[in-house]
Amino acid sequence: MKIIVLAHPQDDHAAPVHWALEQAGYQAACWSGVSWTEQEQASLLFGRRPTILLGSLELEEGDAIWLRQPEQAGQSHVIAGNGEESSQRNYAALFDAAMYMLEGLPVRCINKYSASRLVRNKGVQLHVAGASGLKIPATLMSNSPAEVRGFFDRYPENAICKAFASHVWQHEGSEDIAVTETFCLTRQQLPDDDEVFTYSPAIYQQMVAKQFDVRVVMMGERIYSFALRTPENSLDWRHDAAVRKLSVKIVRTPPEVEAGLQLFAQKTGACFGVLDFAVDRNGDWWFLEINEQGQFLWLDQFHPQAGLLQKFCAFLTTQQGSTQSLEERQGVFPSLAEYDQSHQNQETPSITAAAPGAEYKSVEPGK
Repeated sequence: MKIIVLAHPQDDHAAPVHWALEQAGYQAACWSGVSWTEQEQASLLFGRRPTILLGSLELEEGDAIWLRQPEQAGQSHVIAGNGEESSQRNYAALFDAAMYMLEGLPVRCINKYSASRLVRNKGVQLHVAGASGLKIPATLMSNSPAEVRGFFDRYPENAICKAFASHVWQHEGSEDIAVTETFCLTRQQLPDDDEVFTYSPAIYQQMVAKQFDVRVVMMGERIYSFALRTPENSLDWRHDAAVRKLSVKIVRTPPEVEAGLQLFAQKTGACFGVLDFAVDRNGDWWFLEINEQGQFLWLDQFHPQAGLLQKFCAFLTTQQGSTQSLEERQGVFPSLAEYDQSHQNQETPSITAAAPGAEYKSVEPGK
């Protein structure tokens, strides 16, 4: 079997996973999307035996494809004159065709493209999570001034606001990182100008009075949960994680939460994902969001005993019908600490917890 990672070879998760797979004797490769270069060309052959070629890679029965980058990467090549926009649309169309075609071939996708597109929608996440028995906070997604003000009439002092997508800025020559964070917002702080709402769609949510946060990593039927605590119980823990002011501890997932996650996975078709929960003062777990290709290897840096790199490689290479657990197979693969040690004198992408789900290109200096 081959394991093909759909991501730039220097993606901060693709690089260590690719290395660990090869160290264990598996054939692995990265493919970063459709472009004009020979290695990034794609061909879909239809006939008695449909075939997909990704660069020089021909997909075969039993291969595994990790859709680490589930969207077509942006390309900067200008074809001629004003043809760039048209070229980009054609690249994206070919990428979409290839990704959807994967679902009809005897290969394993993590996650299937249709599931990836579905579960990335934050509205779908909350709706399905609630329907799966998970607790969700009252939430409004809107750019309607009347609806936003009405929401704050119901939750005047205990609401938060967050963007639909997080982003990271790092100025060239500086180690400082800026992150779009979740923030508290009260009814009194709302702007008088309605245009602020109409031009800035956002997510407004009832704030959970939390004890701590939990990051959950779902690999098939296996659920791994980690309690995250910051010195001041920050509303958004990501900045504290980026400056290593974060405590990470493995915790038991409550049976009702695990059952809800399995139903959530069944309803969405996602077999892998990284989820965020807030645990309130009564010990109840509140679902906040899922990033189906979110950052998770950084947990190994804070808690090496987690062995998530090894478990994920075991998950990627699991054969259909296998009865071995990921824990039984993880010893085949090297750890993240071994990867870091083997690459200590090389330029490698840094794994960051500051932007769960950020693409490789979004954390380049100056972006």
